Amino acid sequence: MFKFKKVAIFGVGLIGGSIGAGLKLRKMAQEVVGVGRRLESLKRAAAVGAIDSYTVDPGEGFAEADLIILSAPVNAVLELLKTGLPFLGSKHCLITDACSTKAAVLKVAEDALSGNLSFVGGHPIAGSEQNGPESADANLFENRVTVLTPTPRTDPSDLKTVQAFWEGLGSRVFLLSPDEHDRVLATTSHIPHLLAVLATLTVKRLTVTNPEKFLGAGFRDVTRIAVGEPSIWQDVFLTNREYLLQNLAVLEKMLAEWKSALQAGDREYVRKALDEAKQFQKSLP
Repeated sequence: MFKFKKVAIFGVGLIGGSIGAGLKLRKMAQEVVGVGRRLESLKRAAAVGAIDSYTVDPGEGFAEADLIILSAPVNAVLELLKTGLPFLGSKHCLITDACSTKAAVLKVAEDALSGNLSFVGGHPIAGSEQNGPESADANLFENRVTVLTPTPRTDPSDLKTVQAFWEGLGSRVFLLSPDEHDRVLATTSHIPHLLAVLATLTVKRLTVTNPEKFLGAGFRDVTRIAVGEPSIWQDVFLTNREYLLQNLAVLEKMLAEWKSALQAGDREYVRKALDEAKQFQKSLP
């Protein structure tokens, strides 16, 4: 028996396409509809089997859906939510998202959506530097963490449904408040991505002739994620800038300490810092 009759996915890149492919592989929905702004991207998602059908009209795509998943870049999701989705009418509809920041999304969703539209915030921590529907993977969420971010206004039964949905795709589900999610992810995801960008730009901007001839595995390991889609990460950084700025203050302090240690030739500081980083990284699962 199918879990859902119709699931509509707004945004069918890596995450949205993988959700669609996962639903189809596990027969969790009778119909998976892709909704987006770019017809070409939707056609590509259909061609790789991530969705059954597609439309650029949200009113058409969302009509009669049991579940709507918003997996476009954050600003596109915010713009859609701000409309209040009036074309959904009075029928109860469950909506969730896959955005990498949560407080901004939850605020707009709860301000804009009427009582018949139930929203449960979500974030599958399963992205990569790949993008586009061609990168869709039906098993992308297997043994990956998905964070759900209920608020006092979240309907408990709808939270259960969304949790079961992600568990059906193979995820391990954890619950955090929207603010706690953004604080944690600013540390574990957003700062690392920014550091990869900065490392890449540092090499680009330093006056080294033909640097590509001398790039080892270390550079490629550190900068791999810098090729992530700029439109996605621009929205992530700006919608979570409060916590990102707090982390940058810590980073600035460490950079100042390193600068002082190098100027002073402080072997003890350098060794301790390298040791601390090594031990912490080795302790991670």
